[in-house]
Order: sequence, then C-alpha cells, then structure tokens
Amino acid sequence: METEQPGATVSGVARKHGIVTGLLFRWRVQFGVAQKKRAKLAPVALADDMAATRVLRELVQPPAGMVAVDLADGRRVFATAGNDPDAVRARVESGEIAP
Repeated sequence: METEQPGATVSGVARKHGIVTGLLFRWRVQFGVAQKKRAKLAPVALADDMAATRVLRELVQPPAGMVAVDLADGRRVFATAGNDPDAVRARVESGEIAP
C-alpha cells in the first residue's frame, strides 16, 4: 500500500522497513501480486510481546532444494537439503560459516 503513495518507490519502502528490495519483488511473484492487478492487503497488528522478525520469518520459504534450520538464538538459516541440522548449527556457532 505504501508503494502506491505519490512519490513512493519499492526500494524506498524497503529501506524504510529494513527489508531487502528483492524480497519484496519475490513476494509479489510468490503471492501473485501483479502491478496491474490491485492487491487486497490487510493491516496486521502484532502483540507487544511478539517479535516482528519471528512472525515475518515464517513468510519466507526456503528456496528449492534448501531447508530451514533454526538456530538456538532464534535466527534461521537455509541449508542444502540433506545436511544434518545439528552439523549446520555447529558450523554457524563455531563461526566457520556466517548465518
């Protein structure tokens, strides 16, 4: 809804909310929101004790051939399907790979 305001751009809205611009375009394709078709959006209110990142991360699905691995601190990483989740967690915690 914000991108349809006069003078607003997708990249400007993404920066404002700390979202990668490409992710917005991916969501548009994934949810079938075309530029010519008017999207039906609804406002979402989050409870004070609920972290927005935990809610939003459920919307981002792993790319094809990847699986989501939840880390102990609440972050999530994507790893190639077939990898042992415990091994992925160990490599991230050791600093061998970046989350």
